[in-house]
Order: sequence, then structure tokens, then C-alpha cells
Amino acid sequence: MEKVKEIFGAFFDLNLFSIKRVIIAIIVLALMYILKGVLSSIIIKIFKVKGKEKIRINPFYKSLKTFFGILGLYLGLLILGPTEFLKGILEKLFRIVVIILVTYSIGNLVAPKSKFEKAIRKKIDKANDNMIRMICKALKILIYILGALIVISELGFNINGIIAGLGIGGVAVALAAQDTAKNIIGALMIILDKPFEVGDWIKIDTIEGGVEEFTFRSTRIRESTNSVVAIPNSKIVDSSITNWSRLQKRKILIELVLELETPLKKVADVQNDILIFLENEKDILKDNLYVKFNEIKDNGYNLKINCFTPIIPYVDYVDYLDKINFKLISILNENKVNMAYNSQTIYLRK
Repeated sequence: MEKVKEIFGAFFDLNLFSIKRVIIAIIVLALMYILKGVLSSIIIKIFKVKGKEKIRINPFYKSLKTFFGILGLYLGLLILGPTEFLKGILEKLFRIVVIILVTYSIGNLVAPKSKFEKAIRKKIDKANDNMIRMICKALKILIYILGALIVISELGFNINGIIAGLGIGGVAVALAAQDTAKNIIGALMIILDKPFEVGDWIKIDTIEGGVEEFTFRSTRIRESTNSVVAIPNSKIVDSSITNWSRLQKRKILIELVLELETPLKKVADVQNDILIFLENEKDILKDNLYVKFNEIKDNGYNLKINCFTPIIPYVDYVDYLDKINFKLISILNENKVNMAYNSQTIYLRK
């Protein structure tokens, strides 16, 4: 028992400690826990934020609730009568928790999809989505770094010494981070050149898919297999990019090879019927539309069909090709014309 009193006495003043203080401390802790949501809402309402949903999604709401919970615990421990040693530790921990909560809240305030981002969009005409998102991320990282430095200072470390140490080790960090620097420069070049945006369907070398996320380091592309590929920005800058989402029209190029035995009149009839069909199609653009008997092959007569459609989405485009191909086969059947197959004539010398 004496040992317990000795340990307890190292943290709390036994002359001040009493059952009455314990009860008061528990009441304060319980009240703060019960009222933390109400108190947080009242503070947020001061800044003219109205409506339960808007209050709950406010960047400071969760932090304020956590703060009042910690405040209740802090006040409860002070009421118990801690020693000067414990009191100093509690004060330092309380300040650190407040700094972390404030840093976290301000970081969320400037995060992507926040009101800060929406405000930038309103003030900057034709703002690039990637640029705004990256600015918000950079600000959030900067706020976290500042918060971390303040916490380090609160713990008693010399920030000037840390910064000087970082300066000495800067060369080593720079050498180790060459690839990172290249990727950041690549990201800036992509932002300025704007070859694609988040949501676009692009092809980079052999990788093709929708742009899901664009960061300082890499671009994430979700392929048709639903797998996600992260490509370093430095590699993207050095590669050719095909942006299918910026197509104004899609090309349709089909070649039909008719049998060599097909009468030339039949070839002309098929050619004319296909041309009439395409000219009457509402989803076929009339510019650069032609159906030409352009080549005589070893195994047949070649009809080249060239046209464009305003249908851009890939799935819709493939569905439309399906319709076109069925109609072309129907025209061949109506004219009783067969398509040629690869063949080879062999002559035997007697």
C-alpha cells in the first residue's frame, strides 16, 4: 500500500487529492463528452454556417469535438491536483494536441474538393483541374510541415538546428531524389501542355485506359481490365500520348474483297448500294465519304469504304460498327455476291 501511495504521490499531490475532487473531475469529463457536439456546433455557427449537414461536414467540426473531449480529460486531471512535474507534462501534451488538431483542420480546409478549391475555380477562368488539385495538395503538405515544425519546437528541439541539418544533408537528398525531381518537372510540363485531364481515355505506348488520378509523382490509369497502372510523369513527357476523349469524330475504314468471278456490273451495283446506304445514315458524316473499287487483288476485287461518324464513346462506336457490318453483309447477299478468301493457284508442268 505504501508503495502505491509513493507511486501515486509522484504524480498527484496527496494533500489535495480527495474523493470530492475525483467526483468533480468525473462530472467535468462526462459533461465535456456529452456536450462536445453541441459546443462544436455553436462555435461553427458563429461563422454563419447553418444546417446540421453543413455543420457536420465542416473541416473544423470533428477537430472541435476531439478538442472538447481532450479538454474534459485535461481539466479533470488538473482538478485531481497533479504535481508540478505532471502538470508541466499535461500542459505540453495539451498544447501539442491542439496544434495537431488545428493543423489537421486547416489542411482539410485547403484540401482537394474543399470550399477553398471551389473558390479558386470561381476566381480563375478556365482553370485547369489538374493544376488546382495539385495546388491544393501542395498547400496541404506545406501546412502539415509547418505544423510538424511547431510540434518539434514545442517538444524543446531547436528548429534552426534542424533546418541547418537539412541544409547540410540537402546534397545527399537531392542526389537520392533525382527521379522525384524529374517527375515533378514532368507534372508541371503536363499541366502547361494539357495533353489530358482526369477522366480522359488515353493511350501511352502500350498502356490504354481512363486517367483516374494525376499527382506530382505519377499519373494513374485504369485499364479496360480494371487494373490501375501508375506511370511516372517523367516517362509520360517522353512518350507519345493519344487522347481518345478529344476526338471530334471517329473514322470507319472497311475493305471488302469480292470474288474474281463477280461480274463487273455486280461490283458496281454493290458499290452503289453501299454508297446510298451510307449517305442515308444520320450517324455518318458526309465529308470524306467514299466507296471505291481501288484495287485488283490476286484473289478478288477490293472495295474500300471510308467515312467518319460523330459517335465518340468507344462502346457506342463498336455497337455502331456492328450495325454497319450487318448491313454490308446484307447488301452482298441481296446482290448474290460472295466475298473472296485467300487462295493460291498452282500450275503443274507436264
